[in-house]
Amino acid sequence: MKPASEDGTKARVLAAALRNWATVDADMDPTVARLEVRQPPTWAYAATVNISDRQYKRVLAFLRDDLIENRPGYSTPERAADVVEALLQELLAAGRICVTTADLVEAVPRIGRSRTWIAAHITELIDSGRLRETRRTDTFNIA
Repeated sequence: MKPASEDGTKARVLAAALRNWATVDADMDPTVARLEVRQPPTWAYAATVNISDRQYKRVLAFLRDDLIENRPGYSTPERAADVVEALLQELLAAGRICVTTADLVEAVPRIGRSRTWIAAHITELIDSGRLRETRRTDTFNIA
């Protein structure tokens, strides 16, 4: 059985939620935008939701708020720590047992924190046993 993200279930649920929202938040103004929802893995058409100018502005405001909260530099330490953990998991899944400081610095835009924060977090990961120092400078074994 395919995961929900691959069989398009999430796309269909999103389309239904948007359609429901547009209906409940009904607006007699003319349609100014059409939200087209597509589903992976082939990105086949799932649905189109017509929205008015007011609804369009509400959707954009919601997206802006979400993007501002999640853009690099605005990431909370907890969220950044989760991103680092996900990166370590990805490296392990790819068969790598080591991570370098450069690997983490390269991921700064994804982590959303400064290099200084990453250096301090590496120390925390070493102290917690998640990373182990090696004989090579700036190279750590992933535990």
